[in-house]
Amino acid sequence: MEFTEKDLDNLSTLSRITLSADEKPKMLHDIQAILGLVGEINSIVLPEDDTKPDVFNIVREDIVTRPEGEMTRAILENAPETERDYVKVTLVLK
Repeated sequence: MEFTEKDLDNLSTLSRITLSADEKPKMLHDIQAILGLVGEINSIVLPEDDTKPDVFNIVREDIVTRPEGEMTRAILENAPETERDYVKVTLVLK
């Protein structure tokens, strides 16, 4: 799949990032390079007899480090549109 300048414009609109005309070619090149590397990783075929290591999660206790609501207030203050205590967004998926 080719990542085009139209895709970059769409991505910058969705992420609300303004790119200047000078920044677009470099950003387009960087994203295409990243997607190329991801494509290389996806194309790797492992041998069937390859043993996989044991996988496990290390779980830690959740500890609240900030006063409750501190980040919520900051997010709501920077949101373009809010409704009660929520960020109001347009429908993306139907």
